[in-house]
Amino acid sequence: MVLYKGPRLLEFAKTPSHLQFNKYVLTGYRPVQTAEECLRSLFYMHNELGNIYTHGALPIIHITLLCYPNMQQAALLAYILLSVYGIYCATTARTNVLRLQAFVWQALFRFCLFLFRVYGSGVGSPKSLRLFVTMDTLAVMGGVVNIIQIPERFSPGLFDNWGNSHQIMHVMVICSIIYYHWGTLEDLAWIKTYQCPAD
Repeated sequence: MVLYKGPRLLEFAKTPSHLQFNKYVLTGYRPVQTAEECLRSLFYMHNELGNIYTHGALPIIHITLLCYPNMQQAALLAYILLSVYGIYCATTARTNVLRLQAFVWQALFRFCLFLFRVYGSGVGSPKSLRLFVTMDTLAVMGGVVNIIQIPERFSPGLFDNWGNSHQIMHVMVICSIIYYHWGTLEDLAWIKTYQCPAD
């Protein structure tokens, strides 16, 4: 994809320090850009193009805590605040490990919801829980692949534009979102016939 002649791309050593988190991707880095230049970068080859084109738990909270409206509202607010905090931590993190850790609290929050469905009074489709667990498993595996930097670790420079660990992580996150979608559809079909028990 070369619809626009972009700027001269940088080598790893010449990139800003906050972008130097994968020493095995050697070339193809965009220089610091304005907002307009970032938009133009959608139309020329660089090592983040695959990430751009390949890039949630609110329905899970809503369904799981359906019979507990006060707890549901508190959980929704807490999850939104955790998400904002996670985004802040991820955007200011200096390493891939810190970026992954930025979302640990969200994952633990969802895990508690899953436990509430299995062992507590949480509700939801029996089929959706497996889909949601698969969703989180794929997301975590994508993060781990990104941290260990495979396959570019074994052939530095070969995977600069396509097939590096960061792009694999994006694909796994897309797969994760598909499972999230399927789980949500299961819950939405299930909720049509469910009535919370009377107090």
